[in-house]
Amino acid sequence: MASEQVAVANESTTLYEGNDSVEEVDADMTELASVKSHTVVDVLPGTVTGPLSVIDVEFGEDEAVDTVEHMQSWNNPPVNKWRLLAILCGFVLMGMNDATPGALLLHIESHYHVTYTVISLCFLAPAAGYMISAFMNSEMHIRFGRCGTMVAGLLLMSIAYALICWAPPMPLLVISYGLVGLGIGTLDAAWNAFVADLQNVNEIMGLMHGLYGVGGTISPLLATAMVTAGVKWSYYYFILFGLGICITCLNAYAFWGETAAKYLKDHAPGVNEDGESQGRLSEALKNRYTIILAFFLFFYMGAEVALGSWTVTFMVTERHGDPAQMGAVASGYWAGLTTGRMVLGFVTGRIGENTMATIYLILSIAFELVFWLAPSIVASAVGVAFVGLFFGPVFPTAMIALTRLLPKRLHVTGIGFAAAFGGGGSAIFPFITGAMAASKGAWVLQPLVVALISAMVIIWVTIPTFEETGLRDRILGALSGRKQRLSDGDSN
Repeated sequence: MASEQVAVANESTTLYEGNDSVEEVDADMTELASVKSHTVVDVLPGTVTGPLSVIDVEFGEDEAVDTVEHMQSWNNPPVNKWRLLAILCGFVLMGMNDATPGALLLHIESHYHVTYTVISLCFLAPAAGYMISAFMNSEMHIRFGRCGTMVAGLLLMSIAYALICWAPPMPLLVISYGLVGLGIGTLDAAWNAFVADLQNVNEIMGLMHGLYGVGGTISPLLATAMVTAGVKWSYYYFILFGLGICITCLNAYAFWGETAAKYLKDHAPGVNEDGESQGRLSEALKNRYTIILAFFLFFYMGAEVALGSWTVTFMVTERHGDPAQMGAVASGYWAGLTTGRMVLGFVTGRIGENTMATIYLILSIAFELVFWLAPSIVASAVGVAFVGLFFGPVFPTAMIALTRLLPKRLHVTGIGFAAAFGGGGSAIFPFITGAMAASKGAWVLQPLVVALISAMVIIWVTIPTFEETGLRDRILGALSGRKQRLSDGDSN
C-alpha cells in the first residue's frame, strides 16, 4: 500500500517518560512523518531528542494507540555489557589485522622475492572479500541472525590466519587475505548496525573505533619486535589466530539469542509504491545517502590504510630511517587515530557532527602536508601522528550519518554496503600505492593521500545537516528559552 506523507502538527508532543522526567519535542523541529498503511509511523532521523528509536502508531477503528520503542543502552538490557565487550575486542583484532601487513611488508617481500606490485596483491585481495560481503550481509542476517553472522565472519578470519601462519605459497597467501576481507566486511556491518541503535552513539562509536586504533598501535610494535628478534614473520599470525578463536567464542556467547527470527521481527522489510515487499539491498541502493557515504568511506579507508601500510616503507626509503625503529612511527599514527576517536568523539556530538567532520578533514590535510614536506624524521613522525588524531573521528561520524539518514530497517544493509564498499578502498589504494612505488618510489603515498582527503571534503559538504544536538541547535534553544521566560515575566 502506498505510503503518504503528512505534516506534523505545530505543537509540543510528549514522547518519552523516564523515572523523573518527561522528554518533549517541539513539532517545529520535526520535518516529516511517513504513515504506512495503518500500522507504523517512522519519524525521520534527527527529529526527536531523547532515548527513542521508532515511533509506532497503531490505529484501531475508534482510537489511535501510541507506542514507543525505547533505545537500548550499553548496559540495558544487562546482556549488552557482554555484547559491547565482544564487539570492542573484535575491533582491537580488526585494527591489529589492518596494521600488520604494512609492518611486515619488507619481510614478506624478502621471503617471496617479489616486487612491490606483486606484494600489493595482499592489499587488493581483501577488496574482493569486502565487495562480496556487501551483497551478502542482509541475506546472512535474515538467514542466520546477528549471532550466526558474527560467528561466521570471525571464523573466516581465523581460518585465514591459520593458513598465513605457515607462510603458504603466494597464491594461497593472497586468497587468505581475501578471506580476511570477507570476514571483516561481514563484521563491520553487523557490529556497526548494532551499536548505531544504542544511546550515546557518538561516545560508543568513538570508543569502538578507537580500540581499532589500539589494535593498530600494538600490532606494528609487536610484529617489528618479533621479526627483529629473529622470529619468522608469519608466526606473528599465530597471535591473531588465537585472538580470533577467543573473540569468536565471546561473540557467540553474547549474541546467542540474536536469531534469524528475532532479526526479522525487529527489522520488517519496506514496501514499494505498489505496496509490495522489496529487497533491503535494492531499497538501500536506491537511497542516495547510501551511495554518497559509500564513496566517502571508499576514499576514507583508502587513505587510512594506505598511510598505515606504507608509512614504514616511506620512512625507511625516503627519510632513511632505521627499519627496526620506524615501526614506532606507524604506531604513532595508529595511536593518534585511537586518541582522536576516543577523545574527540565526546567533542563531535556536542558541537555538531557536520561541522566537526569538516574541521577534522581540513586539519588532516594540513598535517599530511607536514608529513610529506618536512625533511626530518621527527617532523614527519609528528605530522603523521596528528594526521591520525584528526582523521580518526571521521569514520565513526560517517557511520552515525548513515544511521541518521537511513531508516532503521536499512541500517544493516546500508552500513554493510557502505563499509564493504569502503573496505574496497582500503585494498585498492594501498595496491595503487605499491604499484606506483615500484617505479616512482614510496613518496607517491603523499600526494595520493592528500587527493583522497580532498575528495572527502567535497563529498562531505554535499551531505545535509543530520546533527541532533549540535551547537547551533543548543544556541537557538537557549535563545528560545530566554525569550519564553521574558514573555512569561511580562505576562506576570
